[in-house]
Amino acid sequence: MIIAGYEYKDQKPFNNVYLTGLVRDKQRRKMSKSLGNSPDALKLIEEYTADGVRVGLLLSSAAGNDLMFDETLCQQGKGFGNKIWNAYRLVDGWEVDTKLEQPHSSKIAIEWYESKFQKALLEIEDHFSKYRLSDALMSIYKLIYDDFCGWMLEMVKPAYQQPIDAKTLKSVISIFEENLKIVHPFMPFLTEDLSALYS
Repeated sequence: MIIAGYEYKDQKPFNNVYLTGLVRDKQRRKMSKSLGNSPDALKLIEEYTADGVRVGLLLSSAAGNDLMFDETLCQQGKGFGNKIWNAYRLVDGWEVDTKLEQPHSSKIAIEWYESKFQKALLEIEDHFSKYRLSDALMSIYKLIYDDFCGWMLEMVKPAYQQPIDAKTLKSVISIFEENLKIVHPFMPFLTEDLSALYS
């Protein structure tokens, strides 16, 4: 295409070229219809969701490298989607007491996560600028799975059957919405569903 651009238009047609690897089976053979080793994409989507399949494949496929396909990759993507849904259900299930003061521990937890988010955002933007989509997704995955779901929500979660203060809940919902924005390019169906619930 570059040669054709110079030949017919006398100009370079584009500046950046993104090369993708091949999808291969467990025996390292290129997937093809003639070999019959290609998975049925619609069945994968039905079982693991479109977002789950996309995330699973991208998490395991560094730019330009071949991907050894395994259905467990799609399961990992589906598991990530489930983690986000479960986080939403947890936050949505909290009772609010507007008279409660925000605990100091919740304030620190929110500040800690916001700091982690800003640091991760710089990293994600750098990966995107270099077309490292799988690295950007991995940074988002670790941020949401480990830092948000694994730590922050646990730190601000009220005691069993106790209400949460309004200030903490408002901050958590705001953070949740920011998380949805950064994961949206990879999980558009899930993020649109959850965004609709918050609006």
